[in-house]
Amino acid sequence: MTEDKLTLTLPSGFITKIQVGEFTLLTDYPKDRGGSGIALNPWRLFLAAMLSCHGVNLAKYCYQQGLDYSQIEVNLIPLVEDCKTDEFPEYQIHVRLPPDFPSEHIQPMVDFFTDCPVANHLVKLKTILKTFVNGKLICTHAR
Repeated sequence: MTEDKLTLTLPSGFITKIQVGEFTLLTDYPKDRGGSGIALNPWRLFLAAMLSCHGVNLAKYCYQQGLDYSQIEVNLIPLVEDCKTDEFPEYQIHVRLPPDFPSEHIQPMVDFFTDCPVANHLVKLKTILKTFVNGKLICTHAR
């Protein structure tokens, strides 16, 4: 799994620069939280990752079925009171289909695109996150 290694550096302020293979990603905090507001904050990036995973799966289903997906819109609505302490955070996916979308494909499409690896980490897996500092295990968070 070394090909999945992500490397973070801290160029300035609250900006993070994450290198993932050949791609570079920036995050920052908004100005009202001390950042410069030049990129998505980590929370919005997390939400975007979840939404894009669903979107790619939706496109894949439609492509495999020969369905036009260019007019489909998908929204993610996080119903989270406090992203640090809410024990049962809820996220809603709202899909807007064009009027001519074949109704017999709605349920299979939803079944296909909701089997998203990003969301599965939230709802299906018992994730473990271990933090190492200079090679020494410092803490473990597990569900």
